[in-house]
Amino acid sequence: MFQRLTAPVFQDGKLLRYPFAGGLNTAQLSAADLNQDGIQDLVVFDRSGDVTLTFLNGGQANEVDYNFAPEYACYFPRMLYWTLLRDFNGDGAMDIFTASTIPGSQEMTVFQGYFENKILKFKQFYFQYPGCTTCETTQIYYPDDMPGFWNNMPINTYDYPAVEDMDGDGDLDILTFAANVNGHVWLLRNTSVEQGFGRDSLRFVLDDDCWGKFYETGLALCSNCLSGDATQCVSCFAGPPIVEDRGGDPVRHAGSTVLPYDQDGDGDMEVILGDLSFNCFNMMTNGGTPKQAWMIAQDTAFPKYDVPVEIPVFPAAFYTDVDNDGKKDLLAAPNVKTLAEDQNCLWWYKNTAVGSAGPHFEFQTKSLLVNDMIDLGSATHPAVADVNGDGLLDLVVGTYGFFASSKGTNARLYLYLNVGSPNAPQFMLADKNWLNMGEFAPDNDYDFAPAFGDIDGDNDLDLIVGSNLGWVYCYTNSGGPGNPMVLERDFNVMWQAIEIGIASSPVIFDLDGDGLNDIVSGARKGNISFLKNIGPSVTEPKFASTATVKNLGAINTVQTGNSFGWSAPAIVATPTGNVLVTGTNNGNLMVYNNLSATATAFPKIDNAFGNVMEGYRSHPVFADFDEDGILEMVLGNQRGGLSFFKTEMMDCTVPTHTTNANLQPLRISPNPARHWTRAEMPGQEPTRWLALDALGRKVAEGEAPNGVLNIQVTNWLPGVYVLEAVSGGQRAVGRIIVQH
Repeated sequence: MFQRLTAPVFQDGKLLRYPFAGGLNTAQLSAADLNQDGIQDLVVFDRSGDVTLTFLNGGQANEVDYNFAPEYACYFPRMLYWTLLRDFNGDGAMDIFTASTIPGSQEMTVFQGYFENKILKFKQFYFQYPGCTTCETTQIYYPDDMPGFWNNMPINTYDYPAVEDMDGDGDLDILTFAANVNGHVWLLRNTSVEQGFGRDSLRFVLDDDCWGKFYETGLALCSNCLSGDATQCVSCFAGPPIVEDRGGDPVRHAGSTVLPYDQDGDGDMEVILGDLSFNCFNMMTNGGTPKQAWMIAQDTAFPKYDVPVEIPVFPAAFYTDVDNDGKKDLLAAPNVKTLAEDQNCLWWYKNTAVGSAGPHFEFQTKSLLVNDMIDLGSATHPAVADVNGDGLLDLVVGTYGFFASSKGTNARLYLYLNVGSPNAPQFMLADKNWLNMGEFAPDNDYDFAPAFGDIDGDNDLDLIVGSNLGWVYCYTNSGGPGNPMVLERDFNVMWQAIEIGIASSPVIFDLDGDGLNDIVSGARKGNISFLKNIGPSVTEPKFASTATVKNLGAINTVQTGNSFGWSAPAIVATPTGNVLVTGTNNGNLMVYNNLSATATAFPKIDNAFGNVMEGYRSHPVFADFDEDGILEMVLGNQRGGLSFFKTEMMDCTVPTHTTNANLQPLRISPNPARHWTRAEMPGQEPTRWLALDALGRKVAEGEAPNGVLNIQVTNWLPGVYVLEAVSGGQRAVGRIIVQH
């Protein structure tokens, strides 16, 4: 397993707390004591990738005080679609209720938690169904009215069910919409205690197939039909049948989320519903009893008294104390994997109730936890190069884009400059729309995947960018080796004609060993293409409009249960030869060796390289950020963030930054600077200096009679600048960080 790393990242004037946690899109939150210290930590399951993130709680009263602790996630089982952590047996170790991983199943399965060496771990829980030879013992069934027969309990994978003590008898029940019926909620009551088995058993019966007596139509905006009689299930006009993209019974409801909680302290449960069709919550008041629920009123824009939830699209609600004040808060997040809000995607409402009063929720933020991560929306594609010529490796990140309902995806290239040292990288977001790639989105193109390499044979690094349309944008660098990049788009019709598959993900590499750099590209289809450079010389690249080899090495990253593969290759030089590492839709990394320009199958070294699993659409890039001779890996994913790992591979790659033998360091102080800074050039000869911003544009220049430069930065915008100085045939470079 590759070692997970982190590094300081500054973004919008803030030092991020969890920069390389990988981002969040569809968070599901549960409290759990992960390290048996008696403090409830935080478990976040993101269904956009089926990824578990674990955070230890520092326990600071009245503070959101979590530290990213991914090592605890290693002890969780594989989980899909939805996850709730609840302690069904009261032993202090949270258990897991989640969707079954059996292909084609829509049932719930349970993992029992236990502590070992002060770490929360899990084992499969097995149910007992006497006389049923066809019952799957890892799934939940309930007895039929006919003795000896059992029924399974299917739950739509789109849904988010509830596991709570609904009737106040001390054990946990299940409240959910059933997959194959209309808009009534079902209550599966846990009868373990009543049957004398205690809380360490789970035995469910179908107690009510119209809990609360209401009907969710999915037609009126966050509004349901309520019954006028506590004993009668309402049936209201539901309009035409809802047909789902999952197929099956056309009367099946489209998708809902359920959160029961006691709003008014009377012992029965109110409920908050989210619906696939809407952006809002419906909160219904229970006028019944714990044994006989009856919804008598509804807030169709909850919480109407504060800031109503409005999350495109399909919000889910969670109820847990996130700020250590002893009161459970309300959290809300989207519940659909794609095409939903993916930055302002975790709303926090603080519970400010006083005394024994019921919860009162006050809006705090739309981006809890997310605002402390690198999170650029959806589907990140990292690339590495020394952009500003300071000798340190920077990060350029392309994205699918971030959600904006009326403006498409807003895809961009983001530039993170390395403002650390050769042995300790740290990054600062310098440009949110580098090279103005956003001009091609939203109406035309998006899903940008950058890659650096020398495409025109002038010994500096150029940039090519893949995209959703399968195109390749080319930006040639005229800056020269060791200098800040000066990139201009190459409008040669050749680049506009290349089409290598939807979601092209290119790298530059001389695959056939003829001395000309070729293009190797992944795509949504899951194949990898080879575009041979047929140029007449190193300085005159030429590519055909279609791939020379469409299925390089017979690589196919489509995996069971998927329609697409989303291949994203990187080619790495190792002591035993070049290897190709590709990302996949499922998130694992595949590795191949014995590379050549052929459709003949490459030998596969590994199907789960580094035991890394950061979620859907993994996209790796490799570089030696700390100059220790071992490569690091930056990994993009569908959730819109980045992860950072130390690999076990030696650094034998073609350099991702070019060097200049005459380059010297500059001593700069104070740094960061507010008004003035002083830079010292080795030697005492007359010196000329030039300051460039993150895009390589001149900000200021001047001369000094000796090697001491006094530079005023009062009028410079906050950010990172490259300072170049030339004296006596020597060139020196340094970084000035301006903070006002």
